[in-house]
Amino acid sequence: MLQRIINRLNDLRPRQLLILACAAAFLMFVTLIVAMNFVTKQEVAVIPEPVKEEKPIIETTSVVTAKVNIPPRTRIQENMLEMKEVPKVLVPEGAITSFDDVKNVQIRVSIFSGDILTIQKVFNDTANEGFVGSIPSDCRAVSISVSEITGVAGFAKPGDRVDLLLAEKNNYSATTNILLQNVPLLSVNQDTAGSNIVDSSGVVTSSAISNPTIATFALPPQDVLKLISASKLGEIYMMLRPSNPAANYVPEMEYTIDSINKPKPETPAIPSNPVPNLPQIPAVPVAPPVPKIDIILGDEIVQSSQDVAPAKSAGANSALPAIPSGGSVSAPQPNVPLSNVPVMNQIRKNL
Repeated sequence: MLQRIINRLNDLRPRQLLILACAAAFLMFVTLIVAMNFVTKQEVAVIPEPVKEEKPIIETTSVVTAKVNIPPRTRIQENMLEMKEVPKVLVPEGAITSFDDVKNVQIRVSIFSGDILTIQKVFNDTANEGFVGSIPSDCRAVSISVSEITGVAGFAKPGDRVDLLLAEKNNYSATTNILLQNVPLLSVNQDTAGSNIVDSSGVVTSSAISNPTIATFALPPQDVLKLISASKLGEIYMMLRPSNPAANYVPEMEYTIDSINKPKPETPAIPSNPVPNLPQIPAVPVAPPVPKIDIILGDEIVQSSQDVAPAKSAGANSALPAIPSGGSVSAPQPNVPLSNVPVMNQIRKNL
């Protein structure tokens, strides 16, 4: 096919070739123009129209700022403060939004004019006041001696709240009662932060304070006197309260236990047939018994005991009464009881 076209072109005259070349050039020019117009239209369609820029809406909030410079330990008054609208993105964490939240509050650090008041600046930073800044205004700090046993093995940390028990020991018994409840613990030894114990790699190995010896509490003055007096009577124990107790206070209670070596009290024997308590009758004096003496002479009773008047102060060795006439007796006879039959027979023989 191509050879035929070449042979056909060779047969043409020069004038015909020139006309053919001009026609081909014109066609190429038209094609080029059309192609350029098409490409230009496509590029215009792809380019987006410019978007009109809108101003962003900035959200603001009202915060409390200092109108003047406020030195440390100054009680804030309302004339020292003012409210300002500040973009939310510029508001620090813990910003105060009401005058009532800080009115008449003693600040801890210096606050400069234009500063935004925050909870950290007003309430929490006690570094400038030291340890006394952690004592409530109506309380006093008091310390007692504790051990690892009475101090909950060191797990009670500053900032926790505990209950205090008093344990008293007697000779044969021990008594424990609740002394104080919901007491804030300020420090253990001289640790006021309750830092955890960490090893060299930074891992927490223990949350207990090693070897607690002194515990410091914040108590009202009347409870301070109660605690000190109780510490002289017995041993004080701490009970660590949970973070969310079921009740802040429990009823007062006491427990006493007796030793097995305590002597038991003697109980009187109860008769099988108890006699009712009768009124006691005063005792009547009784005269001593008069001895009964019968004097026998031979076969006759010379003097009977009924005939003998009792002597007022007759003793055991008193003389026998005189024997009436009816016989003579060489000597007075001894006082012999009638029940002694052999002796009586001997007297009869002598007579």
